[in-house]
Amino acid sequence: MKIQKKNFYAYIILSSMLLFASCNEIDNPVVDLGSYRNDLYGAPPTFTPLAAATQKVLLEDFTGHDCGNCPSAHAIAKTILEAHESEVAVLAVHAGSLAEPFGQFVDDWRTPEGEYYLLTQIGTDLLPTGRVNRAGGASNDLSPSNWLGAVEDELTQTPVVDMQMEAEYIAANAHLNVHVSTEWFGAAAGSYKLVVLIAEDSIIAPQLNYAVDPQFIPDYLHMHMLRGSVSGATGLTVATNPASGSNTVSSYTIDWNTEWDANHIELVAIITNGDNGEVLNVIKKKLTE
Repeated sequence: MKIQKKNFYAYIILSSMLLFASCNEIDNPVVDLGSYRNDLYGAPPTFTPLAAATQKVLLEDFTGHDCGNCPSAHAIAKTILEAHESEVAVLAVHAGSLAEPFGQFVDDWRTPEGEYYLLTQIGTDLLPTGRVNRAGGASNDLSPSNWLGAVEDELTQTPVVDMQMEAEYIAANAHLNVHVSTEWFGAAAGSYKLVVLIAEDSIIAPQLNYAVDPQFIPDYLHMHMLRGSVSGATGLTVATNPASGSNTVSSYTIDWNTEWDANHIELVAIITNGDNGEVLNVIKKKLTE
């Protein structure tokens, strides 16, 4: 009964919060970006230029362990990923009041980046919801029933930019090295940012699920969970008015978080149109591939 009681209070709280939406806003989290340690690891890798750009899609699934409708959204994301394994990257973003620790939900899977994305960029505390390449702007969220159509629409776009990525975990120094090559296949006006996000698979932890009985699942398999970033929530500018054929390699060294399991980490890099703009393209890479 605790879970049901908590949800009753949550709805009351959420209703009040919607009346004071400005209180939901979270400042853009600032990450202490690590300059690449070439003194330890030598020159960054050399990337062979791509022959052509391939359009890929970021699906952000905003979720919480106390969101009983969220597992159904997870299933939709899983189906989309299975149909478009090489073209789609999924991030399960635990954020908002339904992701707060409570009772049997002792873990806090929220991140500063995820809180900023949901509470400030989208500006809501209602789950489940999601974004597909942040099409229409970063504040434009979609219900899970609209995800597949939005993904398929985005896959038909002609990309102007694409990326390659290399990453390595240096256990001896507790470092994560990430290198992203950004290549432009057409000219573009404006400022563009690189965001590198860290996701983790196969986390076993409780989850509420209204579709099953009992509704409390103590050993739910959490996949694609956003765990942090290399670049901060909105990233760093990598191109301003880029010309066709231009290329940039961005390299970082950050301290490894001991709570992460290197065997289940996936790096997801995106190029966005400004701080709060749409996602132009995406690349993902398993750390231990």
